[in-house]
Amino acid sequence: MNYMSFSRSGKCFSVVLSALALSISLLLPASALAAVHLLAPSRTLDPALPLRLSLMLTAEEDSRDFSLPDVLRVSLTPDLGAPATTELRPEKPLAGPFKLGLGEFLRIDYVGEIPPGLRGRVRVDALDLDAPAMLVRLSTPRAGSEPDVAKAAGKDHQLLTGEVNSSALASFDAVGRRPAAEPNLQLDGRLSAFEPMFFAAGSGSDANAQVQLSFKLRLYEPVDKSSREFFHNMYFGYTQPAYWDLTSDSKPFVDTNYMPSFFYYIPDTDWLVDGNPVGIGAGYEHESNGRDGEDSRSLDVLFARPYFTFGDARDFHWTFSPKLYAYIENDENADIADYRGYADFHTSYGKPNDWQLASILRKGTSGDKGSVELQGTYPLHRWFPGVAGYFMVQAFSGYGEYLLNYNKREDLAVRLGYTIVR
Repeated sequence: MNYMSFSRSGKCFSVVLSALALSISLLLPASALAAVHLLAPSRTLDPALPLRLSLMLTAEEDSRDFSLPDVLRVSLTPDLGAPATTELRPEKPLAGPFKLGLGEFLRIDYVGEIPPGLRGRVRVDALDLDAPAMLVRLSTPRAGSEPDVAKAAGKDHQLLTGEVNSSALASFDAVGRRPAAEPNLQLDGRLSAFEPMFFAAGSGSDANAQVQLSFKLRLYEPVDKSSREFFHNMYFGYTQPAYWDLTSDSKPFVDTNYMPSFFYYIPDTDWLVDGNPVGIGAGYEHESNGRDGEDSRSLDVLFARPYFTFGDARDFHWTFSPKLYAYIENDENADIADYRGYADFHTSYGKPNDWQLASILRKGTSGDKGSVELQGTYPLHRWFPGVAGYFMVQAFSGYGEYLLNYNKREDLAVRLGYTIVR
């Protein structure tokens, strides 16, 4: 990918990159102080088997006393769908509290059930403990597989080394049965985040603040949420970025872009790259600013967008997601490809529950026209436990930050803000 060489902004990009690097470095803790870590036995888990997680306790700074719950509540959040909660119990009876000396560690194993309907990449969070989240991948269940815990805990899948502990089986009896329930045909599991949702304000540009809302709705909810049938994975998406001038007396919105879409999306295909599943989205998108006359802007595109992950998704890793599109109607701005081109190149590097740097690059078909947008994010709960969302640094340079000015150049806009989804 050509990362552009805009003759008028090379120095600006160097300044932005340096500022972002400095900001992120200031966000990082001086040392890893976490004393409780959540671990999984493997990167890929079989949803037909019991869920087994381990809590690794470490005394990294000084001797510590640990009191662990008899029931570990875990939130499982897939890339697609709503979060689900399950309860895990110790494989062996707890004899705590536990006292660890400096440099000592202890592993406690918990077991429970994976809620039905989850698939693909899943984020795992311990709800009652200050432990970093992790990412796992749920394999596609084989035809005829039995989710029953008693069968899953047979001799070929012993939960303990050696004999199965009787207390563990008693715990399974409490959490191992899936309740019979009618599928929710309204919003549960169907409405989810789409593009980043944030508010940011700063300097540069006529619009010195930006707010963006975005969601997607699964149009058909099958009984089997992991179904890969085409019509079971059709979505309606809606994204609305608004560009705000907070310095003027009336504080007007300079431009608001309305972006409804209709598309097919599946986050976990059978294709693996670097051991990670490849996702794919493809469909139709409309974009307009809702104005008339000379200020009217609109376009319609057909797009395809693969999703690639490189490296361990639980640790620092790369993602690459090019959005490729073809214009099917752009009469009100027929030369927009000169400034925007035919692709948005989304790239990120970071770690779940830690900092992330992301970029969106465009290269127009005419000369040096195009744009670069950079975002640095850091989870706020690392500073303020219990606070959701991320601190964000945003920078933009180039043409067409918003649709009204698609053929006008912005040298540099820098904003700070808060994002719910990054």
